[in-house]
Amino acid sequence: MLKCIYIYLYLVFKNLNNFIDDTMDTKGNIENHSKIKLSIYEKYLKAYLSIMMRLYFTDIFIVEPFAGKGISNNGEEGSAIIAKNVITSISNSSNKNIHLVLNDIKKESYVDLIKNLKPDGNRVLCFNKDANEFINDVLSKADHKTKTNHLFFIDPWGYTQLRGDTYQNIFKAKRLDILIFIPINHIYRFLIKEENSEQLKPIAGFLNDMGIAEEDARKCQDEMSFVNEIKKAFTKKADTDYVYYKELKNTKSNNKYALFFLTKHILGAEKFLEALVKIKEKDLFENTISDEDLPFIENIHKNKSLTNCELYEYGILHGLLPKKVTAILNSYEKDNKITVMPMPEVSNRKKGNFYISYKNKEKPKIKIVFK
Repeated sequence: MLKCIYIYLYLVFKNLNNFIDDTMDTKGNIENHSKIKLSIYEKYLKAYLSIMMRLYFTDIFIVEPFAGKGISNNGEEGSAIIAKNVITSISNSSNKNIHLVLNDIKKESYVDLIKNLKPDGNRVLCFNKDANEFINDVLSKADHKTKTNHLFFIDPWGYTQLRGDTYQNIFKAKRLDILIFIPINHIYRFLIKEENSEQLKPIAGFLNDMGIAEEDARKCQDEMSFVNEIKKAFTKKADTDYVYYKELKNTKSNNKYALFFLTKHILGAEKFLEALVKIKEKDLFENTISDEDLPFIENIHKNKSLTNCELYEYGILHGLLPKKVTAILNSYEKDNKITVMPMPEVSNRKKGNFYISYKNKEKPKIKIVFK
């Protein structure tokens, strides 16, 4: 069973007193950093559904508690339209039931959503509810059906809409995939102000819900330290080691955002990393720890030897796909830094083949000994 959690939370401030939907700018248009975010979502959704098609689930639900209007003011497709198009292209060739469940608390957005998505009562459903009520309704119904799986795409215009108990239910839910996206420099700038402002209370409330003490957040020396503090909190809350983040930058306003990805299933992690690699606008991504080889290399060198299964897991944990791990090991073998010892049943191992893949994750084929 694919048991994942990906949480994608879009937290954006217009100023200290007013929150806006940053999927679009103040004129209702989608900006470049949001286009990349939506591209990641589209590519991952295709990979996610391709996996679901091969598993025993009969019903798959794609859920957006903050769906917005579906189409920006300049006519560009939002996440809801993108999801509908992906679902339509896949469901036509499958016997699985794929449902798109959308919600927006704003009446005007809900009306436009219905106009743009044309719900049919089964494949596409639209609701006009409080986000907490909507999420908890979906979660309560999901627990009663063992052959269903849910992917939550949470892209809110105001994260303070979600209560602490709602977050708790999200993290502990079964058979649930989710996506959290946070405007790091916005929150960090507000946090480092040594004042007890009323406007800071929503931020403090969110940090408290995530188990991050406000005083600890204020001690972070820079934005990257704050990102890692959030990463540690998500790791603990979701009870998983598969936690990654990517930075996106709004080049017009110089704002930075961190896309957090959490999963409890190693294949889900691999597919998400593949989606990131496929993004063409790589220059708009900041370099992050998960993209660097050094943490992976340092960790594998702490061991005298590792099997191909262990190396696959080490790679995914450090944000490296099998192809990258293989390249590192191939370089090591050429430089005579490792000894490759095939298992007895592997008699025809070719140089450069390290069996780093999901299909080889359970039965060791080789052992790498570090010199």
